Amino acid sequence: MMLLKFALRNIKKRPFLNLIKVTGLYLGLIGVVFIALFLKNELSYDHFYAKSERIFRLTTTDPTAFEDAHFARIFNSEEVLDWTAQVPEIASFVRLSPYRGGLLMHENQFYEIQQAFWSDSTFFKIFDTELVKGDKASVFSDPGAVVISESFAQKIFGDSDPIGGIITIPEGHFNNEKNDFIIKGVIRDFPQNSHFHPDVLLAPGSDKIGGWAYTYLLLRDNANAQSVAATLSQLMTARKNEAAETNTFAHLQNVKDIHLHSNLFREIEPNGSMTTLYAFSLAALILLFIALSNYASLNLGMAGFYTRFMALNRILGSSKRINFNYFLTESLIVVLLAIAIGALTIGIINNMVLERYHINLLKGNGTFVLGLFFVFGFLSIITGVQSLLRQRINRFPLSQSLKTKGTIKSHKKIVIAQYAFAMMLLVAVIVISKQNTFALKYAMGAAQGNIISIGPVHTDIQKDFPLFKSELLQRSTIKSVSAMMDAPGGETHDMFLFQMEGQPKDEDHLKPIGVFACDYSFAHVFDLTFLSGANFSEKNKDEEGNGEYILNETAIPYLGYQDSDDLIGKRFKLLSPVEGVDLPDGKIVGVVKDFHLSGVHLKVEPLVLFKRENSWLSNIVVSYTPQMEKEAIAYIQKVWTGMFPNYPFSYDYVDAMYQKVYKTEMIQANLLTLFTIISLFICSIGLLGISLLVSQSKVKEIGIRKVNGATIPEILIMLNRDFIKWVFIAFVVATPFTYYAMYQWLQGFAYKIDISWWMFIIAGGVTLFISLVTVSWQSFRAAMANPVDALRDE
Repeated sequence: MMLLKFALRNIKKRPFLNLIKVTGLYLGLIGVVFIALFLKNELSYDHFYAKSERIFRLTTTDPTAFEDAHFARIFNSEEVLDWTAQVPEIASFVRLSPYRGGLLMHENQFYEIQQAFWSDSTFFKIFDTELVKGDKASVFSDPGAVVISESFAQKIFGDSDPIGGIITIPEGHFNNEKNDFIIKGVIRDFPQNSHFHPDVLLAPGSDKIGGWAYTYLLLRDNANAQSVAATLSQLMTARKNEAAETNTFAHLQNVKDIHLHSNLFREIEPNGSMTTLYAFSLAALILLFIALSNYASLNLGMAGFYTRFMALNRILGSSKRINFNYFLTESLIVVLLAIAIGALTIGIINNMVLERYHINLLKGNGTFVLGLFFVFGFLSIITGVQSLLRQRINRFPLSQSLKTKGTIKSHKKIVIAQYAFAMMLLVAVIVISKQNTFALKYAMGAAQGNIISIGPVHTDIQKDFPLFKSELLQRSTIKSVSAMMDAPGGETHDMFLFQMEGQPKDEDHLKPIGVFACDYSFAHVFDLTFLSGANFSEKNKDEEGNGEYILNETAIPYLGYQDSDDLIGKRFKLLSPVEGVDLPDGKIVGVVKDFHLSGVHLKVEPLVLFKRENSWLSNIVVSYTPQMEKEAIAYIQKVWTGMFPNYPFSYDYVDAMYQKVYKTEMIQANLLTLFTIISLFICSIGLLGISLLVSQSKVKEIGIRKVNGATIPEILIMLNRDFIKWVFIAFVVATPFTYYAMYQWLQGFAYKIDISWWMFIIAGGVTLFISLVTVSWQSFRAAMANPVDALRDE
């Protein structure tokens, strides 16, 4: 109790310095805890399945198909039945074929869905998701059965029992006829840490699933995934009966690896990346180092204040153990205060994260958080008592101990390391933010900020699109209206074979090219730049011989040309693979500068735009006068409700859609910015404490200099020059490591910024400015002090 009393007394004696200690530890604790929780969440994706170790997603690559592109789903899923029957290591499989309508109907009212799949009846054999209502063994026994999620059931039925209810797939572009399905089950909403979140699972019967489907295999115990993949590759190649140089390759990826180790075309949802985890792991280590080193530095600087106290204890007969226990007690008090504040505020911060990122990081992690608190507290306490071991106060001569007021030693390396790491984080924030700005600037329409996207829309709406468009353009607040094949930010990987004037027309020499259907206003809405030719003709009809086509810049060399002007007027025809759909022969009317429909992660591929009127235009885009946003959207909704009363009006801002594409990079930028601010703040308050100790240790020197005529600027330079020198050394140390790290990070983008020298200058300048502002305040106070008081005190 006596040691506790002395410790509390000494803490109260210097409240400002001890407040700095507590604040630095608290900020470090909160930052490290939430980074650790985020990392744990990312690493836990799809681990909750009982058979997760045996669940693998099947994908394929083929040099002769789709330019050897690697898709997250397979295009010939109807053949899976034959393949799996010949591989005994495969216990079961399930195919999830995306439902592309975007809308389902109940009692003549349409409802928008985010994810829906046609599924094999084996779904619950592989994904052991909880079924809230219904029986897993029989829920898919009827081909006309449907299982819906809890949230979707609440959206349609409220608190009523949905079992036995009817959900209808309306007739439309993707469905030849209207189909009714009986709700046989309700599944628990998939956890946040799942790589897919279906609203609806439709059971059409195994024989009706074909074409593109996400395919998952359940391997038997002890089966070797690489061996299974090799066997499947042989079966697929043999089925094609082609030469070895055109082999089809099967790939198996464990379901737990999809979120962090997969970035294929047509992923169900955007995935994370190990790069993000590495970045945040490094940020956590940096933050931990800065917080603990700041605490150690302050304790080391303040150790001199206690030498008189330790000397008196020695005179009174205290042992080394008692002196050690005193420092341990004081450190415990400071650390427990920081942990207590952290425990009181962690729930508030988690709610802020939940609201912004829709991730409840604390859910189910109580024990993990307690463990983090304990480890951080233990490290902090060890840091708190190490100053006693470093200074070896018990070995000081009593005469020196009784006179000492404070010591300033061993701060140089700590401050240099702190600011080097802080500068690394600051440069990372600048590079990531600039890359995000670059990506959004070149994303199609995102920089304009006044475009909304409606869709996907039903076929009935597509048929009436010309009338809907003309009604909207009656208002001056609406600038332009268009429709397109895919939503902004989506992936366009549909490819058709084509015939072109001057190119071979025999089937063996035909090449595929990316295709994108739109109406004639598409180029105007998104402000595309024409390199040659002109836009589609507004009145031109899709008739044989009159078709119009626009190419992107990348298509020029792909077609064997160097100048875009040479392509204008060339005869061109797309060979539609869709049965019953014939695209007219026509000519190339324009060539536009490359635009980024998907994102700058992916390289722009050769693309041809072709005009459609009544189909394949599943997304409507509208640009409006920015100053009249509310009036414009209200009018769009009014026209929509009047023309399509049974269809929900749902829209997204195009710039927000692209922000979702770069969600991972946005999270990186936002959180790294926060952790950089915390790191700089901890460095600054630590430097403030050190500058206070420095000025107090040089009270006599300052007094003598002032008596001998030194000016205040000269005193400030004398007190601050070491800090400036330390920041400069930190800049030199941090620059090469940071350049290499950010260069590697940028390799994940097909289109990227250059790392410039000014980014490092800004980081160094900001750090130097913050450090000077921090230390100059205390230095100015010391320089303004009356020298007579300082000398009298001596």
